[in-house]
Amino acid sequence: MATNANGYGELVLLEKKEPGYGIITLNRPDKRNAMNRAAQAELRAALDDSHDCKVLIITGNGPAFCAGVDLKENREMRGNGVERQYAHGSNSWVDTNEEVRKHPAACIAAVNGFALGGGLTLAHNCELAIASEQAQFGMPEFGFGTFPGLAGPATIRRILPKHAAYMILTTRRIDAHTAERWGLVNSVVPHDQLLPEAEALAQHICQFDPVLIDFGKKAIRDLDLMPWDDGLVYGGYIGNLVRQQSSASKEALDRFAAGQKNPGQGADVLQQQSRSGE
Repeated sequence: MATNANGYGELVLLEKKEPGYGIITLNRPDKRNAMNRAAQAELRAALDDSHDCKVLIITGNGPAFCAGVDLKENREMRGNGVERQYAHGSNSWVDTNEEVRKHPAACIAAVNGFALGGGLTLAHNCELAIASEQAQFGMPEFGFGTFPGLAGPATIRRILPKHAAYMILTTRRIDAHTAERWGLVNSVVPHDQLLPEAEALAQHICQFDPVLIDFGKKAIRDLDLMPWDDGLVYGGYIGNLVRQQSSASKEALDRFAAGQKNPGQGADVLQQQSRSGE
């Protein structure tokens, strides 16, 4: 378990597990895991200390996954004349999410409760997301007289425009099963199965080469912004980069030639649980 000597361990917890994945837990349950500057600094430190992980699970302690940025702290800082936005300066929550996005590990959001505003942004910036049946998703920013500057664009890129507009304009939360139907999460599980399900997924992805995971994650994000023809060229380019830095492809082809199965080869089919639980 991480300790304060590493720059975190109170507001954010990091636990590394075999075979090469880590669990990061946001740990301000009394504040619904709202991310003040200290918590953001601890999260960035935990991310920096987990570059040896192939997969990271990000979850929350208590009834919330993450309620976004700590608005009370922001208000107090502005009242004290401390807070200022620089035209080309940094925004700590933007920087924190960029570290999640650019981390070499594949990230899984294990959404245990409320994911609101900046918490929704954090779930978006994880490549995969599993939700507890108790999870809720929303953007309350209109109620505070502002536009959801990060969660809004991130949501618009990921779901149908009318669904995104509903969440932005009404500030109403959606439940976990609606989030699954709309494409915000990959699956929904009973609350007590959330971490076991996320860990099983992490263990599956850990079968693959770390260089491949890192460049695969980058390619998934980059390809989303490219025209079709450019994407085809870029996909080949990424494949070449992986083969230059890793022997995984050669080893996989050798196993295949020898009649051995590789990870992901064969009848490994995703089966979604029905709404009735059958």
